[in-house]
Amino acid sequence: MSAGRRVVLLGAGLAAAPHLSALAALGCDVVAVATSSAERLAGVHGRFPDAKAYDSAEEAVAEAVRVGADLALVLTPPNSHLEMVRLAAEGGLDVVVEKPLDVSVARAADLVRVAEDAGIKLAVCYQHRAKPAARALRDALDRETLGRIAAAQVNVPWWRAQSYYDQPGRGTFDRDGGGVLITQAVHILDLLVWYLGAPRRIAASAGRSGAHSTEVETLVGALLDYGEGRFAALFAATAAYPGSDEQVLLVGDRGSATLTGANLAVQAADGSPPRMVTDRERAGGVADPAAIPWEWHRDLLAEAFDAFDAGREPLAGGASALATQRVVAGIYRAARTGAWVALDDPALDADPRGERPW
Repeated sequence: MSAGRRVVLLGAGLAAAPHLSALAALGCDVVAVATSSAERLAGVHGRFPDAKAYDSAEEAVAEAVRVGADLALVLTPPNSHLEMVRLAAEGGLDVVVEKPLDVSVARAADLVRVAEDAGIKLAVCYQHRAKPAARALRDALDRETLGRIAAAQVNVPWWRAQSYYDQPGRGTFDRDGGGVLITQAVHILDLLVWYLGAPRRIAASAGRSGAHSTEVETLVGALLDYGEGRFAALFAATAAYPGSDEQVLLVGDRGSATLTGANLAVQAADGSPPRMVTDRERAGGVADPAAIPWEWHRDLLAEAFDAFDAGREPLAGGASALATQRVVAGIYRAARTGAWVALDDPALDADPRGERPW
């Protein structure tokens, strides 16, 4: 495994806790952090007491460059990711950015391009790709254990309390780009795209449950058409009290697989015993965003560092994350228009935040 990095944190909000645990486990050192919150800084100093604090990202990056840091970890809100990556790239720092890449396809594509043009390495925090059960399913697909995949179902019946949406800026189109789809379910949608690729076209609907006061969607459903009779169905919610483990079901002509939270069952149609991969009893995060396992972040970062050192694309690189971002945009556009949307539609490159699906 690659040696630990010297890291600058750009942002230290809700997403920071599992990253801090992962960085500590990997022997990394946080040399600087950009945050104006004393409470959030205390969380960082609980793990890395020598991290220098700055009110601005510019100052934090300057300090990181001065001391010879290796990596910027971007944990700011999604609508600032492009600017944060550009700042890190100007300092020659490799980047790991929280999902999603940004709030629109155009900004996400610019972010990936900035990294490429600067010659820095880029990974995206789609940590569900790193969980053992998810990687085992990818391996089964690579070995064609299930044969030709004819259908898939993605179910994300999660719950968030109103207090989650009451935090300043959270649950707004301007800051986050949307609601449950781009903020929570995107992790599981990303697995689907990682497994099957992008669909040809999408139909969708989105709405808000009466359980919450928020401007973004808390319910979304979509049908993803892969052509030749192949399709996937998606349901996602942050209104499904009390919250249950997410699930990906893949149906092939030689068997099926069910990935439920952290656990996988692969059943071949020849009647052989099912293959089981169990990581933990519950995945966490179905109702409490602070309850997600930090070990998947550790494994994602470790793989990314190895990939950076070897000069290869990481498990969750910019190009593959951009493919997921385009599917997200397709679902939102289909929900707004009420029509099938092709994934090659140039309209998906536009910033959708000025439009509403209701």
